[in-house]
Amino acid sequence: MKNLLIVCIVLSLSCQKKNDFVYNVPREFEPHVQRFISEAGARGHRISINNLIIKYESSSSLVYCATSNVISSGNDVQKIISIKSTSCWQTDTQAETIIFHELGHCILGRDHDNSLMPKGDPKSIMYPDNTELYSPCVYAIGDSCNKLYRRAYYIDELFNPSTPAPDWGK
Repeated sequence: MKNLLIVCIVLSLSCQKKNDFVYNVPREFEPHVQRFISEAGARGHRISINNLIIKYESSSSLVYCATSNVISSGNDVQKIISIKSTSCWQTDTQAETIIFHELGHCILGRDHDNSLMPKGDPKSIMYPDNTELYSPCVYAIGDSCNKLYRRAYYIDELFNPSTPAPDWGK
């Protein structure tokens, strides 16, 4: 009887599905992924990412600059972010915005948020297809187009959707 129990335990353990996740992030996006993990940690969220693939996708069916294959915070599935091309951004900050937005989908389980703040700015980094939420000026003509001061709010809101609107958005 004892041997039968041992055989049953061994068989049940050997039948469990093994997840063979892949982590494959191009060199140019790795700093953004690591910054996302760091920003999460600074806000009290412990995140480990071992099931992420970021790849360039040349398909004409890709409507946005980037897409994620899942909207889930679970770690039970391979997460894949497809990037249309590098022409979707002009600055490193805009590339960060795209990667953080897509990681919001596949790591935090956040969906798009089309809400606007009282002054008309998007409430969330999860607003679809907007890379200039906290972007610097591409052509420095003055400080009026520099939105880098907004970054802290958008990153806070990414990890806590109930973050109140900042003064510049009211």
